[in-house]
Amino acid sequence: MIAASTGAEGQALDQAAFLALTEPVLPTAYRLALAMLRPVVKAEEAVQAAMFKAWRHRNRFRPGAAMQPWLLAIVANECRAVRRSRWWSVLRWPGSLEASAERNDKESELDPAALRRAIKALPHDQRLAVVLRYYLDLSFDEMAQVLGISTKAVKSRTYRALDRLRLDPEVIDDENS
Repeated sequence: MIAASTGAEGQALDQAAFLALTEPVLPTAYRLALAMLRPVVKAEEAVQAAMFKAWRHRNRFRPGAAMQPWLLAIVANECRAVRRSRWWSVLRWPGSLEASAERNDKESELDPAALRRAIKALPHDQRLAVVLRYYLDLSFDEMAQVLGISTKAVKSRTYRALDRLRLDPEVIDDENS
């Protein structure tokens, strides 16, 4: 494993070491951001911002630790920040009430787009658990490292998300009322 050095004379070595550690994780980080945010531009921006934050805080990375959980946690936090920004909520679905009703009728059919919409409707923590487990194929232990919680808590969060995905839309609407 490459260890990053510190000091003014080791600046180029720091950058090379950082790139060597993060480059293999970038495709996974991008898939995570894309699954959490969906528009390609937002996902790319989130990964770029996360990489910048990781570079700025590279001294917090423990030498000898795995880069993937550390970087994926930064990407997940950046995705959460993007979703919480006010422009994200303002620029939702354009369209009329008729188009919205037509979309709801189509969502009741079993298709991949409906599944993506259902996952997108999950709370952030549950959506993140589903994405890490089923899109990125991480084990529960790896998920626990990324999320900074126990393996038991990760399993519970994942099963709650799956349970929520199995509910009918009417039941979910009743829960929100």
